[in-house]
Amino acid sequence: MIFWKARELGLQPRIKYPSKMTIFLQGKVWSFNTIDEFQAFIKKRPDLNRKFDIQAQNSRESSKASTSTPGYSPFGSNETDKGSHIPEATPTYSQTSTVVGESSTWGKGAYKTFNDQIFSFESSCTYTFCRHCVESGSYFNIEIKRNNQNDIENITILIDGNDISISGKTILVNGKSISVPFNNKMIHIKHYGDYTKLESRRGILSLIWNAKDKLSLTLHKSYPTCGLCGRLSDTPGDIDKNIANSKISDDCPQSAAKQYEECEDGKEYCNKVIGTYFEKCGKITSLSSEYRQICTEDYCKNGGKKYTCNTFSELSRLCAADGSGAYESWRNDPDIICEKPVCPGTQIYKECSPSNPSTCSNVAPFQNSECVNGCVCPEGYLLDDIGESLTCILKADCPCESNGKVYKPGEVREGPCFSNCTCQEAKWFCTETLCPGRCKVEGSSITTFDGVSYEHPGNCHFLAVHDKNWSISIELRPCPNGQTGTCLNSVALLLNSSLSADKYIFNNDGSVMNNKIKRQGYYNSDAIQIFRVSSSYLQVKTSFGLKMQIQIDPVMQLYISLPPNKFTNTVGLCGSYNNKAEDDFLSSQNMLEKTSQVFADSWEMMSCPKGRPSSCISIENEKFAEKNCLILTDSSGPFASCHSIVDPRSYHEKCRTFTCTCENTKDCLCTTIGNYVKACAENGIYITGWRKGQCEQTCQNGLIFKYNVQACNSSCHSLSERDKSCDIQDVPVDGCTCPDGMYLNSEGSCVLKTHCECYINDEIVKPGKTASIDGNVCICQDGNLLCQEPIDKISQNCTGGAVYVNCSESNAQRRQDKTCSSRNIPSFNEDIPCRRGCFCPIGMVRDSKGNCIFPDDCPCFFGGREYDQGSTTTVGCNECTCIKGSWNCTQNKCQTSCHIYGDGHVKTFDGKSYSYDGLCQYSFVEDYCGQDNGTFRVLTESVPCCEDGLTCSRKIVVALKDQNIVLHDGKVTVVKISESKGCELDTNVYSMHTVGLYLILKFVNGLILIWDKNTRVSAILDPSWSGKQITSSG
Repeated sequence: MIFWKARELGLQPRIKYPSKMTIFLQGKVWSFNTIDEFQAFIKKRPDLNRKFDIQAQNSRESSKASTSTPGYSPFGSNETDKGSHIPEATPTYSQTSTVVGESSTWGKGAYKTFNDQIFSFESSCTYTFCRHCVESGSYFNIEIKRNNQNDIENITILIDGNDISISGKTILVNGKSISVPFNNKMIHIKHYGDYTKLESRRGILSLIWNAKDKLSLTLHKSYPTCGLCGRLSDTPGDIDKNIANSKISDDCPQSAAKQYEECEDGKEYCNKVIGTYFEKCGKITSLSSEYRQICTEDYCKNGGKKYTCNTFSELSRLCAADGSGAYESWRNDPDIICEKPVCPGTQIYKECSPSNPSTCSNVAPFQNSECVNGCVCPEGYLLDDIGESLTCILKADCPCESNGKVYKPGEVREGPCFSNCTCQEAKWFCTETLCPGRCKVEGSSITTFDGVSYEHPGNCHFLAVHDKNWSISIELRPCPNGQTGTCLNSVALLLNSSLSADKYIFNNDGSVMNNKIKRQGYYNSDAIQIFRVSSSYLQVKTSFGLKMQIQIDPVMQLYISLPPNKFTNTVGLCGSYNNKAEDDFLSSQNMLEKTSQVFADSWEMMSCPKGRPSSCISIENEKFAEKNCLILTDSSGPFASCHSIVDPRSYHEKCRTFTCTCENTKDCLCTTIGNYVKACAENGIYITGWRKGQCEQTCQNGLIFKYNVQACNSSCHSLSERDKSCDIQDVPVDGCTCPDGMYLNSEGSCVLKTHCECYINDEIVKPGKTASIDGNVCICQDGNLLCQEPIDKISQNCTGGAVYVNCSESNAQRRQDKTCSSRNIPSFNEDIPCRRGCFCPIGMVRDSKGNCIFPDDCPCFFGGREYDQGSTTTVGCNECTCIKGSWNCTQNKCQTSCHIYGDGHVKTFDGKSYSYDGLCQYSFVEDYCGQDNGTFRVLTESVPCCEDGLTCSRKIVVALKDQNIVLHDGKVTVVKISESKGCELDTNVYSMHTVGLYLILKFVNGLILIWDKNTRVSAILDPSWSGKQITSSG
């Protein structure tokens, strides 16, 4: 009774037992031995004084409230009253999941109802074990059938649209046999010690059973129930009537509860065993006399001690919920003749073993507050769940797994980007990866060097990359030919200086513009190499390691790569190549923008109209895209081998969007599918055969299609001089190329060697023709040269300080006005002809009002706003000051945050976003990182709210020190873990307060959680975690 009233007043019970009440209130501990003491305390506290009547309750009711149903509410089961007795910022100390009621059956037909009636009867008929008793819309229905030996023969469960049938070790879900573990949108099924456990993802119920004689149901929410489980009420029911009403078929004979038999030997034996090992367990104390009766019945009716083992085993299962205790040694009592279950291999049986044992695939699994009866490996050993043995082995002997292949300890596999990975202690240890930095421009979709993807429907020239001595600009324009959205129109590369000779323009028709280039398709100098790899791609490489692959068919796309680990602070649409995704949106004003739109707009190289986003042009296109893009995610399709390396879901979404915008749907479909194939190739997975059908390519002039084209020594030019394209290693590309034994000539046709022309100083010599070189007469044969021995002035009124430029004057200079916002962007147009008009004097720029000013007098720009000189603004934890037209910011290390919200949308600590609404419990953030010496972990699990599996809330568990803090259903619950040796919880682990709709938890290790009590949770890490290894979502 004291316990009930304490919970009613929103107090925090420290213990569960009704004999004495200890309450932690406002930093002090208060203890009460009687209800009168507690009532007197309430009267002295006006802030706690609420009107209530204390009615006499027998000891069994009081005990039940405190021990049988942790988290019990005296307000009953009405969901509208949920949590009303607990202030939202006050944690309750109870089990991880609220337990409203438990019902079970064991042995040869013993049953316990929700209202703690215990009885037994024998029947081979099918009975309703428990059902949600409503006229329509029942949430669950569980049926049970025992055989003639009274062992459980079949269990049938209907819950949330799932039909589950259990016979022995065979489990059918919706008619299909499944293996354990199993997950779908609405249920989990997993191994649980000696048992199998089913959990409703909506938090309705959980079931555990074994293959022979046990079934236990736990309800986590209050429902009207009927069946052998009884009702959720304190009113005892008519057991025989309940048995009769629960029988499903009228053809079965009626059964009734047994009348208990007693004998002195049995009574003495059961009293001794239960009193010694089980009576003090929380779930047994108030029902010990009933369990003694069942035990005595088994002993006396069947004639011996061995017939009591089923009841003792059930009591041990119930005790395990409290953690370690005296019950663990009951099988070792020489007076008890119950054999220990036989375990496979070298595993040992324990009455209290971890619910999630350590394995080679998970050396430090999360543990909730419960332990279970079951087989585990001896201390210091792990279960080998990777190899086929399922035996207990040392951690050093654990194998590893990669892409479905098992590796023995010490074995080495190839890792990404020329790294080698060694299997050691159940984990991969890899050498340094030498991955190049890659930036992609695929239409309006841009991916930075550090992996941040965003969309920008531009209509302008943009600076894509700028470094000290080189720059790349791109031209994005509205797509032609009836297609909506943005397409890449041209790419410009500027090297070393502003001279026009160092500027290379790549157009979408495959042509390259530069006054040094005499012949399209191949150019080589000390500074740059340009050649055509296939009919679809151009390859570029510079002397300092920059590579570009430019796709020209069917649409233009750009792939830029920089040497691995040679980080440099590039700027532009491709972000900073520094392995820090969080600073990729650095604007041309040296400010970190929050949105990709403002960031990308800042890198416009001139004033331009805004681009329009793409849109679907017809219902037919939408249907075509929906149907044909599914091939990307097909688990048995041509791309399945890459799914574990490159997640296809974002590419599938882009495929649907892009294909729908095209007049020529097949070209757009094949382009986006090709983008996924290229991403796989970048990660070492090479997919072939995928173009058969809709994406088939037709080749002309004797060329053939190949999935991996090698330009090396494939042209007539390579016969005349060493082919330097052989020195370039880049991602393989597909396209049309010459068959083996034939060579590509200057006209784009494949010919035999005997028909190849020769090349000298960019001049072409036809086969069989002669040429004179330094007085030697040479003849072209087999692609090799065989030689002998050795406007009028117009008055203009310019404003804002501008001056008029007349191109007819001999000293006129080419001009292009720069603005304050574009002054830091290098010019790509120094080779434009002279234009007449008003321009700022050389060395000056225009401000936003059109006046010519010196660059150092410019304002700064951030977030689409203009700031005067000397203005300050805050970005994160840094203060930025506008000095001479640029932002100068402090370099403090700031907190980093990770977010999960909605239907599995995640934004990682480094700013990357993805969506994954999995069916299991996942690590949101932890410092274990595959090791067993971590200090904390935050786990997340989506909770569906209806039969279609839509995520409506999220369950968060924080495992830190000696406790698990559970955020679920709008409440916070704290659970002392079973491995903890102390009696009291450490109350200094975290603090908690509410701000508006959000609950904020601050932990002593520098972690902050912000929870909206539904689907959104944010994890913020203190700067002290910077540089430390953290595993988080993504």
